[in-house]
Formats: sequence, structure tokens, C-alpha cells
Amino acid sequence: MKLRPIEIGDAGKAAALLAEGFPSHSHEAWAGTVQRLFAHAQEIGETSIGQFVMAGGDEIGLCLAIPSYRTAYTDQPTRIVNLASFFLRPGSEWMAPLLMRRLTADRSVEYTDLTASPSMRKINRQTGFVDHSEGSVFIPVPVAALRAGRGARVLPLGSIRPGALPDAHIRLLEQHAALGSIAVALEVHGTCHPLILTSSPRRRMPSARVILVRDRQLIRKGLGPIARHLMKRGFAFLEFDARAKVGFPEAIFRTEVAPVQSTRDTADEAIDHTFSEMVFLRPG
Repeated sequence: MKLRPIEIGDAGKAAALLAEGFPSHSHEAWAGTVQRLFAHAQEIGETSIGQFVMAGGDEIGLCLAIPSYRTAYTDQPTRIVNLASFFLRPGSEWMAPLLMRRLTADRSVEYTDLTASPSMRKINRQTGFVDHSEGSVFIPVPVAALRAGRGARVLPLGSIRPGALPDAHIRLLEQHAALGSIAVALEVHGTCHPLILTSSPRRRMPSARVILVRDRQLIRKGLGPIARHLMKRGFAFLEFDARAKVGFPEAIFRTEVAPVQSTRDTADEAIDHTFSEMVFLRPG
């Protein structure tokens, strides 16, 4: 058993194997995802979007390893690799712990897993991952829309006044808007903050998951305007990862949702899943 990088010439083979392992997404949807991942990787100077698992010269599984750099709320850009869509054909599952150790061997990189299955969560913890949440907060948008939110408003990307956000934050918003995310500024008492959300269907209920925000307290301050912005777009819930629903009495806290896991133990309050599977893997 060995690993082989998934490179641009492997796009078709990767899409086929992903469709085999995760049939809830169509082959066409996976092909689109693979193309978006390669476009992103090439933009940041990378050549691979993951690893094939090889045995006897054949691909028996794969794991996406989405490269990016966390920049929004760090002193220096941090290299991140988001592991996603880990699949092994039946009979090969016993390899998972060893493969995860190999996939996370580079200690200079922070690895994340945002959607691990219950069995993979245990393997991740054994490999050195730390849980950064215990579930997800779900806030009913129609209820939250009744909050006044005095001093707060949501500004569409084209309405952000020049100089209100650093150029790097504007660039981050533009990149995610191009990928189909909701990319706006949340202005609170005259100060603007980047806010990115993406569609995250839950049991056929349209939910918008927070991808980037300074902290959960900022969500609370701008909850009314955020909810009204989402309600106009047909969303039923606002979702974000957390350890509890403290400060959001109207919310539902669901612990069955996969915790955010990472190989770095940090007390950072920011939610930052930019350029992760949450952005690239769309329903299909």
C-alpha cells in the first residue's frame, strides 16, 4: 500500500472514485468539484489536491487534501491542508489509521477535518487531531430576523466603502463570491468585518454555514441583520460550529454534527474555513 498524489492528469479518475465512494453527489458534481480544486491549487502554486491510495498498481481509495493559507486573522499566513472525502474500497478500511498518519506526516502544516464520520473522528484523535467544537448551533432565520441589531448592518460586496476593509479581506471576499459563497461585510457601529457563509443543506432545510467571522460574539451583535439578509435568499437556518449555544437562546445545538478537528491546539476565537471543503464541495 502506498500513496500517490492526485494531479491534474488524474482529474477524471479522481472524480470517478469520488462518485463511487460518495454517491450522494453525482459524477458531474464531483467532476466540477475536482476542476475547482485544481484551479484553486494552481492559483497558489500547488500541483496536487490529495492522494490516491494504491495497492497492486490500482487505486483503491483516495483522500482530498485541499491546500490553502489562512490569512484573515493571523499575524502571518498559516499553511492549512483540509482533509476531506476519505474513501477506501470495501475490505481496505483497516488501512485507515496508518493512512491518516501518513497523510498528516508534515508537522509544519496544520491539517483540518470538518466532516469526519464518527469512526474517522476516533482515528483522527488517535493521530493527533484536537476537537475545536462539540457540534453546531442552528438558529432559525425567521426568529432571529426579529432581533433589532442596532448599530449593525450587512453590506453586499459592491457596497463596501473604499478603505473600510483591508485589501486582503476584500480579495478574500471576492474569491469566495466567485466560488458561490455569500461574501459580505458586517458593519457594527461603523467598523466593518468580513463575513463569509455558504449553503449547507441539512435534511433538505436550506442552511447557511459560517465560513469566516472574527468570533461568535460578532455573530450575536449582527444576528438580526444577518438573519434578514439570509431570509431574503430563502435560508431557513444560520449554522456555525461551537461548543455550546450560549448567547443564542433561540438556537438549537446539535452534537451529532461532526466537530471541527485540527492538528493544532489553539484558543483562537475566529471561525475560518476559507478555501475548505465547505466552499468547494457543493450539493449535486
